[in-house]
Amino acid sequence: MISFIKGVIAYKGFGDVVIENNGIGYEINVSSFCYNTMGEVGQEVTMPTYLHIREDEMSLFGFASKFEKEVFLKLLLVNGVGPKMAINILSGVSAQDLSFAIATQNVNILKGIKGVGTKIRERILLELKEKIDALSHLEEVDINTHEKNESQVYAQVNSVLLDWGVSSMDAQTVLNKVFTTTDTVETLLAKCFKELGK
Repeated sequence: MISFIKGVIAYKGFGDVVIENNGIGYEINVSSFCYNTMGEVGQEVTMPTYLHIREDEMSLFGFASKFEKEVFLKLLLVNGVGPKMAINILSGVSAQDLSFAIATQNVNILKGIKGVGTKIRERILLELKEKIDALSHLEEVDINTHEKNESQVYAQVNSVLLDWGVSSMDAQTVLNKVFTTTDTVETLLAKCFKELGK
C-alpha cells in the first residue's frame, strides 16, 4: 500500500491532482478541502494516500491530513460507501465537521451533499457512532476549550445554513471565507447571510 507520496505538484484539477516523484506523475483523487489547502503547482508536498485496487482498476486517493485519511477509511466501513463516494462526502463536508456530526448525531450537517441520500446519511451516523471518538477528535483539532467552542460555532452555523436551503458546498465555502476565531453564532450567521445576499 502507498501510505504517502512526497513530490512536486505538477497539475491541479478540481477533484484530481498529479504529483511528480522521481519522474513519475501520480494521478490522485482528492477532496475539495485537500485541493484548496495543498498548495499550488510547482510546490513540494507530502500527501497521505490510499490505494484502492479492484480487478480492473487501481485508484489513488490523497488527503489534506492524516486525520482526513482516517475519516475516509472510517467511511469505507459503512455499507454502501465506496472510495469515490467517500471522497465526494469529504468534498461536501470537512473531516472535522463530519466527525462532529457523527459524534452529535447531527444529520443536518450531512444534508446537501450531492449523491448522498437519506439512507446513506443515516448509515454513516449509525454505523460510525462508536468508531469516531468526538473527544479525541476535538483534542486533536481544538487544543483548548476556547477552540472547542469555535468548532461548535462553526458547526451550528453550518447547520442553520443547511436548514435555510443553502447547499453543503456553498455553506462550507462561505464559512471558510468569513469565519474568524472571535465569532459568535449570531455574528457569524450575519456575515454568512450578508455574503450570500440573504
